Amino acid sequence: MTGRNLILQRIVGALYVLAGTGKFFPQLESVEGRLDDASEANEGTVISGPVDWLDRHPTGVMWFVAVAMVAAGLALLWNRRGLVIAALYGQLLMLVLFVVILVSSVPEILVMDAAFFAAAIYLLYRYHVSPGAGVAASTGPSREAR
Repeated sequence: MTGRNLILQRIVGALYVLAGTGKFFPQLESVEGRLDDASEANEGTVISGPVDWLDRHPTGVMWFVAVAMVAAGLALLWNRRGLVIAALYGQLLMLVLFVVILVSSVPEILVMDAAFFAAAIYLLYRYHVSPGAGVAASTGPSREAR
């Protein structure tokens, strides 16, 4: 992993931590409001049942999404190859689900999530073309060199 890729990884990680933390503050983003809007916008569609169920459990959804985003962000910041790859695949799945659920009520989600999706795909590509050990990229002198 090159320096530029590591910088991108850490920026994405920090943004996930911030976004996940922001879920706890309705002034920043009301998960309950988003779910209400999504439920209304998806009424009568194939996904209306699952979206209505999510809408009835906004606190659980908020906790799940917040913890998942913060954990993924911390994994990206901690920079352990296996955790980074797992976090990126998990975030790709979450982003797809966000778009499917929210695009009817918040079309601008496509722009923001497309950027995160592209970053995750790019980073996964870089990880899969550059095999490495347990640490994603060198972050300083090795223990043996100290």
